[in-house]
Amino acid sequence: MFQYKKSRTVSLSLIDFQLSESRSTEFTIGAGYRKRGAFSWIKFRGKPLQNDASFRLDVGLRDDITANSRLDQDQSLPTNGQKVITINPTIDYVISNRVNLKLYFEQRRVEPKISTSPPITTTRCGLQLRISLAQ
Repeated sequence: MFQYKKSRTVSLSLIDFQLSESRSTEFTIGAGYRKRGAFSWIKFRGKPLQNDASFRLDVGLRDDITANSRLDQDQSLPTNGQKVITINPTIDYVISNRVNLKLYFEQRRVEPKISTSPPITTTRCGLQLRISLAQ
């Protein structure tokens, strides 16, 4: 999967004669692979498990900037903006038609364009076990 988004928003204020422009560019790349019997070396009651495993990796990059300029001046001042980098790999393992195991990791890094905001990195990871009780 490949996704590209671009947007631009311009607003004019006639009260203080300012022009505000917001630009955004976003790239997303994702790939996945599915394998049957990926973990056949794992044995349950002496028999190897022959089930599906799905591997997925998504990487995203988003660049935002907002600039204000007065109509009587040629200079524009950046007032907001950030670069966001996202990495998200997952492994999804179907043990049976009722039991599913998912291992996930997600990291989101925000780098601001102006000096008043600090950079922020958020990391989530875990193991998710889903059990279906319905027949």
